[in-house]
Amino acid sequence: MLTARAARSVTSARVALRAPVMFTRNYSPPDVKQEGATASSKGFSQREQAEEGQYIKKREVEKLKEAKARLEQAQAEVEAQQKKVDQHK
Repeated sequence: MLTARAARSVTSARVALRAPVMFTRNYSPPDVKQEGATASSKGFSQREQAEEGQYIKKREVEKLKEAKARLEQAQAEVEAQQKKVDQHK
């Protein structure tokens, strides 16, 4: 039977003999061009267009709200000035 010390030395020897785990990146052959493969895929471009459309629509709604608020403010100012003019007549 192995003693505890001998068992540890056998275990450490097994660990020392293992090759270290290394991750490598697999590159495609030089004759295959992959640049923009994702961006040129149909699903990606459709999704991107949909997201752009949503962003533009949201931005336009915000701009419209701001424009309506400025218009209401300008109309209130015009009405206030008109009342001043009517008072002086």
